[in-house]
Amino acid sequence: MSRLVTMAASVDGRPTLAQVDEMLAELRLMPRDQAVTDLIDDLLDYRSMLPA
Repeated sequence: MSRLVTMAASVDGRPTLAQVDEMLAELRLMPRDQAVTDLIDDLLDYRSMLPA
């Protein structure tokens, strides 16, 4: 979890597509509880709105 926190803290403003992908990759390694699932869903929603 600390790697994810470090990634999120390093974002200046809105995360880029690459930063979102890094966070998603880190979340995929975590046990799936409701909080992790919600974070993944929120990041995927945000990612879908970013220009490719």
